[in-house]
Amino acid sequence: MNQKDTLKKFTITVDSHEKPSGLGVHLEHAPSLSVMYAELPVGDIIIADNVCIERKEATDFVQSILDRRLFSQIAQMKASYERSYIIIEGDPFSTYSAISPDAIRGALSWMTVIEGIPLVQTEDVRDTADWIIVMTRHAQEGLGYDIPLRCAKPKDLSWISQFIVEGLPSVGATGAKKLLHHFGSVAKVMSATQAELEKVDGIGKKTAERIREAIDFQIR
Repeated sequence: MNQKDTLKKFTITVDSHEKPSGLGVHLEHAPSLSVMYAELPVGDIIIADNVCIERKEATDFVQSILDRRLFSQIAQMKASYERSYIIIEGDPFSTYSAISPDAIRGALSWMTVIEGIPLVQTEDVRDTADWIIVMTRHAQEGLGYDIPLRCAKPKDLSWISQFIVEGLPSVGATGAKKLLHHFGSVAKVMSATQAELEKVDGIGKKTAERIREAIDFQIR
């Protein structure tokens, strides 16, 4: 069995009305995708459970603003899927239309800032397909590894101790040094009561409360 045979495939569903655009052909050529077609009531591509993409060529995007179709489509997407994305293929500001650039900016701003719909702009249908391939992998598999919250960990034990204590809420470098100087070790900082934490210079009641909440928090 060669590497191609063992390549993981991600299944996506493409609206059957997208066939004339050529998008499906490009997606079918991707070795990582298994493409299904269906008449989708909302959106154009389902790249994962509850994840939808609406694809719009630049001219259609502008027209959907003029006839207000865009606003109902976004409302339907938000009601039907947990996550929705808009792909605009081409430059909507370069289309031949009576719509003003400010109206286009207004629609884009409303869509992203108010409605929270992320936007991806592509050059052409092939570029759109390439984006969908990557978005599908991320939607179904994630990055494939966990991203550390903090990097470049120090080697010296005293710096490691400060590094650990700085991870506590509302504790910066100065606060970490004060806590370590007062208690003498990371272990004693972590076992200190709220009242004991409040005795440290610069650690107020709210900070002490947050520190204890973070330390005592139960992961379920």
